[in-house]
Amino acid sequence: MESSAKNRLKEIAFSLFAAHGYESTTMSQIADAIGIKKPTLYSHFASKEELFLSIFTEVANDYQQYIEQILKEAEELESTKAQLYHVFRAYITYFAQNPELSAFWNRILLFPPASLKEKLFAQISNLETSLYEKLAALIEKGMDRGDLRRSVVLDTLFSFYCFREGLLLAVLLNPDLEPRKIEVVWENIWYGIGNHRGIVNE
Repeated sequence: MESSAKNRLKEIAFSLFAAHGYESTTMSQIADAIGIKKPTLYSHFASKEELFLSIFTEVANDYQQYIEQILKEAEELESTKAQLYHVFRAYITYFAQNPELSAFWNRILLFPPASLKEKLFAQISNLETSLYEKLAALIEKGMDRGDLRRSVVLDTLFSFYCFREGLLLAVLLNPDLEPRKIEVVWENIWYGIGNHRGIVNE
């Protein structure tokens, strides 16, 4: 099978995994959807697990590269507010513009296949730890500059993530949600974490 055909196979499998989950998707369904015999599918992927992990690795790598680029862009912005908003909005946009990708991730996080849970969560943990550290560094610098209210860095980061995930869920459930809602939610977040009294943190 040529590379383009193999990529098409993975695209079809990705859509089925996103729509039905790992355990409810069979290799027969994938083969039928792409129009090949199941033995042909097995000649390229020894098992459904191998196929799924191949797709997951690509999806995770794409996400990591995207977020690392967003964080790099954020570091070049002058204010802590602009930095955090850039990361906040970019994350929402990344998943809101691709509901199928969001569904794929949600199935892994909320309903992980039992046989792969430990392996998947270990990879996700390694990925997120690196990203958390970079975002935590932005928050700590913001506190040192007096832009953010002095607090436990990880508590502020946790609050940031909770608001972000909550808004993303609202956007996914209501695709027609006004784009300005992102700004509205952000301003409410900033009202809570920003240092609005202008007191320099010691």
